[in-house]
Amino acid sequence: MQRFVRASGWLGGCLAALAFSGALAAEGPTGYRSVEFGMSYQEVMSALGNDDAVANLSVEETEDGDRIIDGELQADEAPETDLRYVFPAGGDELALVVTFHPDVAEREKVIARLESNHGDPWEEEMAEWWFEQLQEGMPQPPQSLMVWGGSGDETSQRGRFVRLWTFDDYLSVEYLDTQRFD
Repeated sequence: MQRFVRASGWLGGCLAALAFSGALAAEGPTGYRSVEFGMSYQEVMSALGNDDAVANLSVEETEDGDRIIDGELQADEAPETDLRYVFPAGGDELALVVTFHPDVAEREKVIARLESNHGDPWEEEMAEWWFEQLQEGMPQPPQSLMVWGGSGDETSQRGRFVRLWTFDDYLSVEYLDTQRFD
């Protein structure tokens, strides 16, 4: 799970950027695989324990107080993928799931899966604007960013979206619910 070392360094920067990003997003994912945003730590651990494709779970707490569950997706229909589930400091609700895909050559397959699950990505201009805002705090410069969202119920769906970051040697897909970050 070497991707987690890199991701931990910029997680704080991404979380800081969420304050303004919630206004841009409208509708998006409800969670990832067997877990839903807003589930407690215990509910997520139970769901992951029942998901045969998720293995090698470990738990840690960051210096900022975020609780993190790391694991690996070992599903037949997907390449082995590192997983990270984040519970922001001061809360016990799942707010972020990050998947790290080790093979950049799989990018088009990942995009096709995201489009089938979430529809068309945001307009390129919006993603480019967001890319410029977020890339500065990252330890490794990303090559590109694609974002999925929509226009859902403002009270329950606003602030949920998916971001696909492309790096030189891996892909990172973030499933976010910005309302769960204080």
